[in-house]
Parts: sequence; C-alpha cells; structure tokens
Amino acid sequence: MLNALVNMGVPTLAFSTDSDMDTVSSRLLAIATRHPTTATEEWLRTKPDVCAQHLAKYDFIRWDFRPDPTLDDIWHGLYAYHETEGRYPDQTVIDIASDVGHDTGDEWGSLRDLMRQAKVIARETGTHLWLVHHCSDSSSTKKPCPRRADIHGKVAAIPELIVTCGTDASGALYAAPVKNRHAKASADAEIKIPMHLDAATSYVGDQQSQPHAYAGWNQQGEDSW
Repeated sequence: MLNALVNMGVPTLAFSTDSDMDTVSSRLLAIATRHPTTATEEWLRTKPDVCAQHLAKYDFIRWDFRPDPTLDDIWHGLYAYHETEGRYPDQTVIDIASDVGHDTGDEWGSLRDLMRQAKVIARETGTHLWLVHHCSDSSSTKKPCPRRADIHGKVAAIPELIVTCGTDASGALYAAPVKNRHAKASADAEIKIPMHLDAATSYVGDQQSQPHAYAGWNQQGEDSW
C-alpha cells in the first residue's frame, strides 16, 4: 500500500490503524533511500534533520494513526481535510478496514456498514476510497494469492476493484485482480502478476525481468536466429 501511495503522488488522506507514525516514517525513509528499516528506525532518533528532508517529499499524504476510528472519525477527517485544503483528497485509504467501528461488537456487521458508507463517501466527496482488508489464512486458502471467496466478511459486492496479494514458498510476491468492473479479472485468482519485493527496505515494484545475455555469433551459430 505504502509504495503505491508514494508512486501515485496524489493528495491523500490515510487512516493507518495498525502502524504508528514512527513505523510509517521508517518505511517511507527506507523506500526513499533503499536502506533497510533497521537503519532508518535508528535515523529517526539520531538524524532527525536528514529524516525531515526526506519525508518532506511525502507531504501530500496526511496521516491519521488512531487504532480504532469510527465512521464518524472518517467523515470528520474528510471534513477537516476540506476545511484546511479547500478540497477533498484525491484518495482516502483505510488500513485496516476491519478495525473501523466496532461499537456494536459485531465485526462483520461493522465491516458491511463501512462498505455501504464507503460508496456514500466516494460519491459525496469524489475521493477514491481504498480499503485494505484481510483474507482467510487456512489450508483451503489459495496460494499465493487468495480467491475472491477467501476474503473475510463476504464484502466483495460493492468494490469496483479488488486485488489480493500473497507470497509463494520462495517469498516471491504476487498480486491478483479478483474483481474489476472495467477490465479483466479472475475471481479464482488465476491471473497473478509477479512483483518485485525487497522486504528489508519496504520496497515493492514492478518485476524486473533479467535481460538475455548475448552469446556472440560463434557460440550461437547460424541456425540460432
């Protein structure tokens, strides 16, 4: 998620329920410098001025780190953004969706309420709403990318686009479009896209194909064209 926000570079309001400011800052520094997070975590304490210079380029993201926001908190955050910026953010991220609004004690009921409110938020504010959610992790869950049916809470009806992600036995990362109203998708995650993952630096990007080495005329021979 963080790499996508960095790459898009558009005004964003991000609700991060499972990571605090130091965690996100160290990951952003790692992405920016390609140094491991073990080093950038230390930089936050020992090199605050250098960190501030690197992090300033990500000022287009406004963060809310409360661990249990309610739907009212989401709306108020959007109103506050509009009050200060004169516009709503181009996109709003909620990570993790299932952490929002558990006042009733019914996690899945609250999640379905969030999905219905997400449609209202998107229509009324024009923001692109991006929800990060969990899938089942059982012996029947498809690997490396879960199927649409593996998503917790049966909340796949409303979103326009759903992408599941996962790693294989070797640690390689894949992304699968399991729902897409406007392009090709596979509910069973048969379409999986390899991604480049460097976990130490929190970097995710396009898979880099290895160029074919030129063996030379004598080694290839005339019939190798």
